[in-house]
Amino acid sequence: MKIFNSLLNLIYPNVCEVCGRSLVGNEQVMCLHCMADMPLTNAHRDDFSIIHKRLASTMAVERTAGYFYYFKNDDYTRLIHRAKYSGRPKLARQLAWRFAHGLAEEGFFEGVDFAVPVPMHWMKLIRRGYNQSEEICHGVSAATGLPTERLLVATRGHRSQTALGGLGRWLNLQDVYRVRDGAVDFGGKHLLLVDDVLTTGATLLSCRKAIYEAFPNAKVSVLVLGVTRLS
Repeated sequence: MKIFNSLLNLIYPNVCEVCGRSLVGNEQVMCLHCMADMPLTNAHRDDFSIIHKRLASTMAVERTAGYFYYFKNDDYTRLIHRAKYSGRPKLARQLAWRFAHGLAEEGFFEGVDFAVPVPMHWMKLIRRGYNQSEEICHGVSAATGLPTERLLVATRGHRSQTALGGLGRWLNLQDVYRVRDGAVDFGGKHLLLVDDVLTTGATLLSCRKAIYEAFPNAKVSVLVLGVTRLS
């Protein structure tokens, strides 16, 4: 197997997804140099983080975690683009595994019962072939043992959020998400809501609303890979 992998690396070199350098030793996805330069948010260490602020409402969020800041056309941002649009779900899982491994060492997942991915409408799922948020959940599960629960469904498609402002994003997602039919009672459970990128927070706010309407005494925390900087 080692000989096969060595030959495969000669044909398809294992390179850093950020800078393109060849990976060596135990490096995966990124080289150590790019890992050191990663614009980490460290939101999980803040009692009222940048994520809390964007999701502030009458519905509480317990804990928040965002891997890195998401800047337009940034090399690190392209990691998420590749995972989301280039048919590379494994990359989403690898990033999530690395992030979750570090969070677990700091006790972030203590008391959390399930990881819940932001759902994708079935028509978009057919086109893309996978839900990147669910792939992130799988990466978290691989690192922590936390089970993934497809609790939410998208009841209709919606236009892309990319070109919309804060109010437009919020209106675009009104009543899109709900708890799936036949879901067991998650009242009193601590659920980790998982998505790829946090921009205005409209998507997570809509998902959180759906959870609290079904289970008012559930606890909700949030984990994302990318966090945008809003001007």
